[in-house]
Amino acid sequence: MRLAIVTTESLPPFHIPCAGGGARVWGLSEALRREGITCEFFLHERVRTLLESNGLEAVLPGDLQLRFFKPELLNEELAGSDCEAVLFEQWQPLTFLRERLNIPIIVDLPGPLALEYYWRDRENYQRHITQKIKCLSLADYYLCALERQRGYYAAWLAWAGIPPDEDRLAVVPFTMSEMSQSRQGHVTEEPLFFWGGMFWPWQERTSAFRTILDTITRCRKGQLVIAGAPEKNEQSGFDQELLDSYHVTELGFLPFSEYIAELKRSAVAVDLCRSTSERRLASDLRTGTALWAGIPCIVTPHSPWADAIEEYNAGWVLQYEDEKGLQKLTEEIALERGDIVAKRRGARTVSERISSQENISGLLEILKVPIKREPAEPFFESRFAERESLLENMERELARQRHVNQELQRDLDSIRSKWMFRVYKKLTAWFR
Repeated sequence: MRLAIVTTESLPPFHIPCAGGGARVWGLSEALRREGITCEFFLHERVRTLLESNGLEAVLPGDLQLRFFKPELLNEELAGSDCEAVLFEQWQPLTFLRERLNIPIIVDLPGPLALEYYWRDRENYQRHITQKIKCLSLADYYLCALERQRGYYAAWLAWAGIPPDEDRLAVVPFTMSEMSQSRQGHVTEEPLFFWGGMFWPWQERTSAFRTILDTITRCRKGQLVIAGAPEKNEQSGFDQELLDSYHVTELGFLPFSEYIAELKRSAVAVDLCRSTSERRLASDLRTGTALWAGIPCIVTPHSPWADAIEEYNAGWVLQYEDEKGLQKLTEEIALERGDIVAKRRGARTVSERISSQENISGLLEILKVPIKREPAEPFFESRFAERESLLENMERELARQRHVNQELQRDLDSIRSKWMFRVYKKLTAWFR
């Protein structure tokens, strides 16, 4: 089997920052290669631009099979390869296809992107929804990262014309290669609390951040390490006043290897934010990456990793609103009163689960004999949405014009009520 993998993300082997989607699809490809499946990456041309601007294209891993594609030529690039199936990282790259492919299409759906778009780009939300449904209708098989996501995606697939009972959706957990043994835990003079990843503005985390910072400041021991970035020019959700503290170190967005190195220097990784619908369905790759590195984590009960953390004693599970509990826990870690070594052993056990080949059994089953399905029209057609959007815009414009007309009418009535206007009317009548 020769599998094409299409992504717009950077990959962990590159010496540039890598988002969670890139880490996930790389982990899947590594596991597939161990099963004898050849994987060829098709990377968006902007990734090559990033590599060239950093002078890194010449030092890419030599055994990595990859191509860089222009979005408008993706159909031709895939048709010209000898791949027998293609895996798309998220549904967005499917927008580049002008028509269905002749080979089976698998699309990975690791998180509820439509819920993210509700916050990220609400003005164009309807367009994103119809675009997603159209993209899903082009695929033949679908992957999600958690059992709890199955019902969510089954509804989307029904909209896209795929019968709910068709066996085309497989749960494939987050997976990475086995993490090599090395010294772990803090190696500095004080415990490091690591907080990394993308910081979305709708994910409220300032309360927990302030609690941890206030506690380590009072204890005069401990450091909060921030390794991540907000989306584009959005605020990170951390108050700048807090970031200026002596006990905070900002590292920005790091290449994946450096990110892991900083993780492994830390005593604990933190992933605390207020529960939302998006967070309850997300696969939370920042916590998965920390556990893969063997680092105990502090999470809330809505985290998909909460059960494993409790089962294997791989960290702590706290309600986001439990300020006193977080204060006590932070103090124990900062003053090194807790048994971090035992928690680290638990994290290592979870790490072994993350690297298990069993994680990709659902994907391997698909790849045994991938069969293209008969195309079906999505129930939610883009033309319908465009028509509804046009009507909505027309109604909005009509309401605006009515408002302008009312304002003009009030101005006219105000003018007519003035004595000078009445004099003017009489004078014009006399001179007719």
